[in-house]
Amino acid sequence: MTSVLNDPALIVGLVRAALILAVSFGIGITQAQQDSLLMFVGALLAVLSLLLTGVTMSKTTSVAKPSLPQGTIVEVVTPEGEPNRTAVVV
Repeated sequence: MTSVLNDPALIVGLVRAALILAVSFGIGITQAQQDSLLMFVGALLAVLSLLLTGVTMSKTTSVAKPSLPQGTIVEVVTPEGEPNRTAVVV
């Protein structure tokens, strides 16, 4: 279920399938109403994506400029076959 929520195109496809199913059972929704609803869902997903990106960026550290407090012990994982190293941030 988590992978479904990570793919906006899949969500829009599920909404479209639900609309088609609803129309096939006799709910009177015109094509214009279906198109409007799908456009609304797409726009809503775009706005949510922007908001969630902002939240994620505010809670993570850039890889280009990492910052650790002095005295932090860091384990450096090396390629296979070489021993791992432990270092202390100065």
